[in-house]
Amino acid sequence: MGKPNGSVHKDGFKFLVDQPSIMGPPWISMYGTDPETPTTFSRENFEAAMLHVIREPNINSTAILRADILYEDYYELEDGKPVLKESHREKFDLSDTDAKRINVDEDTPRETFLPEDLHLFAKYSIVRRMLPRNPYKDAVINQTCLVMNSTDPEDSETSAIIYHPHLDNSDICPFYIPHVKQVAILFHKKTITVHYIPFEESDENALVPEILTDESQRVVRTAYRLLQTAFKHSKGVMTGYEKKVNHDVVVDKVKFQDQYINLKKKYSKFLVENWAESTDPKKHVFEDISIAAFLIELWIKIYGPDFKEKMQFRDLGCGNGVLVYILVSEGVKGYGIDARHRKSWSIFPQETKNCLKEQVIIPSILLRPHPDIKQQYPQLEHNGRLFPMKVAHEYIAPATIVYSSEDLLKSPQVNIAEFPKDTFIIGNHSDELTCWIPLLGYPFMVIPCCSHNLAGNRTRFNVRKGSQSSVSGNSSYAGLVDHVEDISERLGWNVQKEMLRIPSTRNAAVISYENPNMYNFPTTTAYEVLMSEGGAENWIQNTMALMKGHPRSH
Repeated sequence: MGKPNGSVHKDGFKFLVDQPSIMGPPWISMYGTDPETPTTFSRENFEAAMLHVIREPNINSTAILRADILYEDYYELEDGKPVLKESHREKFDLSDTDAKRINVDEDTPRETFLPEDLHLFAKYSIVRRMLPRNPYKDAVINQTCLVMNSTDPEDSETSAIIYHPHLDNSDICPFYIPHVKQVAILFHKKTITVHYIPFEESDENALVPEILTDESQRVVRTAYRLLQTAFKHSKGVMTGYEKKVNHDVVVDKVKFQDQYINLKKKYSKFLVENWAESTDPKKHVFEDISIAAFLIELWIKIYGPDFKEKMQFRDLGCGNGVLVYILVSEGVKGYGIDARHRKSWSIFPQETKNCLKEQVIIPSILLRPHPDIKQQYPQLEHNGRLFPMKVAHEYIAPATIVYSSEDLLKSPQVNIAEFPKDTFIIGNHSDELTCWIPLLGYPFMVIPCCSHNLAGNRTRFNVRKGSQSSVSGNSSYAGLVDHVEDISERLGWNVQKEMLRIPSTRNAAVISYENPNMYNFPTTTAYEVLMSEGGAENWIQNTMALMKGHPRSH
């Protein structure tokens, strides 16, 4: 049964279900902060925090994707009476006919039960549309959200948040909200309390529904979490807390999330059910669906709605090929390239298999003549370098094979990263290739993962002093992301950064599609960056070692 009524939790919060609600009937008290230990934050802090939670309901539940604000009125008191100051209305189409929905056409606020002695009025009157992460399982609903103040000067520090879903019974209540008719979070006399109105309304003398007296019940635990969130975020506003991570800087959140839902519906079931790798399918499938959704919206932003006619992609180090499969299936032209054929490639349709290439990547800057030499000797196609590599075989003695730059340029097993001008490069956790991608001279998005230098050796980079890196701290990962940004900026790329909404802690994306020298790579600066990074000695030897066989020269 959990703790008895009136019990105190370790954080000082009390279970209050046996006490009359200050909100009056039919409200039922659930939890509250200790009145003997008043909160230190103000009503303004509380309201700022709760308005943020109203606009970002995923803070309270991971089952919620987002909220779209359909209706918002703002009032101020003048001569003791509320006067409308601002009013906004917005239409959001639910184009997915398969998504579950309940009363989504009801886009005006519902009335609530208010205590007379608190003299509450709606400062903000909001209707939000709640979109779950899985709208084919949980219904999309509308919900009234009220931010209320008191007209009584003695209660000027009082504020109440009311949540009223546009539902008429508990049977249709979706999983992601508490199964009650209304919720109130009250800030009054320096305490916060949470209150419920059950769907079966009770009069003043009725008994509290038994389910609300048991702290082990989900609906009761939710009230406790609501109090925790209100307290924590109000305190955070007071102390000037700033988010360490800012999402949705490059691509609009709503467009990305709608695209994600669309792609998830199309591809997740097939990919999870037919997973051929030993890794967790759900993590990799949903991560790549998220990246595909982001890329599609990014390309629409860069190239316009007809982006498929204006660009193509190359996914370098494409691994399991899921991202290539999704993008090709969506009609985007492009290829994935990886040093090793993966088991998962076999599950894809022929159209995708044709776009997966088993090749190693040796950037042509390592094989072509320097631009200054090329200018003097335009007939030269390679730089004449030789690359010795020791090989061993169980049946023969160790030997040394020497590759020439000419051999490697001609080998069908080697990709020298010379692509059409309309190419966009993807580096999705591409390990050794990560720092190379800005050097190739094409618009790109790279999601760094494991830290390697341009020779392909494991290394650790330190975050530059004064750097505004997208990853905080000075971890190995933060250093790698900052180093990719540094290389990109030195090469003239106009860098943008995004913390992707993917199920991975390695979620920083470095993006650029603007460079005045884009079509003139490799530039002199590229050679200077290559040298400043210590050159790329052993890149070719390390890369060739990844191949199953040796390249055939023509």
